Parts: sequence; C-alpha cells; structure tokens
Amino acid sequence: MSDKLLNVEIVSPQQQVFQGSATIVDVPGKLSPFQILYNHAPIFSTLDCGIVRVVDLENKNNYFAINTGFVEVSNNNISIVVEDVASAQDINPQQINKELESLKAELLDNPLDKESIINKIKFNETKLKVLTFAK
Repeated sequence: MSDKLLNVEIVSPQQQVFQGSATIVDVPGKLSPFQILYNHAPIFSTLDCGIVRVVDLENKNNYFAINTGFVEVSNNNISIVVEDVASAQDINPQQINKELESLKAELLDNPLDKESIINKIKFNETKLKVLTFAK
C-alpha cells in the first residue's frame, strides 16, 4: 500500500457517494478532463457533465456519472461537489432508457425548456457510459 494517498469526497445535495482514500482521480474539467495525483497543485475548477474515476487502495476503478459541479484540490484533499451523481451500482439501464425516451418526447413538446432537457439527456447518457466502464 502506498503512503501517497489522496483523501476524496464526492457529494451532491442529495447524498455523499464516496469518501475515502485513492491513488488517482480523473475528473471532467469544464475546459478539459484532467487527472489528480498525489501532491497535485492546489486547484479549483468547474466540472462538466461526465465521468469521475477514482482508483482506490486496492487499485479498483470506481466510476461515477456526474452532472455539473466543481472540484477543489488542496494538500491531497479532493472535494467534488456536483449537482447530481450516480455510482455504477446505482444505475438501472432499463430505467435510464425509459427516462431518455420520455425526455426526448418532452424536448419535442416543450422547446422553451430545451437547455434543461438536453442537460438531463446528457446526464442520463453519461450514466449508461459508466456501466460500460464498470464491467
């Protein structure tokens, strides 16, 4: 086990989905995805809808679909605060596909709320991508 560890916390307004030690964290930065390793320079960055990967102490990849938020890195402590998050084990592909169908129909019926609906579609598609990585 390495003593070069990152303390990671991933939270949304609804829940805390991860708290623990890690060796690597990948995040979908607003301008570009980036990786956080031990002794990363302090940074505060906005996050785009995408996938967060946390490599834990057993070298296991943990994947999370996130909707927009931010990450703060300071002294090997990483705080990821997001609008919405889903871990791989919490994603039901049948439910996501039904929701995607509903959102696409809503997009046609409600063009005034287009941006919000597109963001929900993007987040649901990201959840499905997480399942392909988590296998």
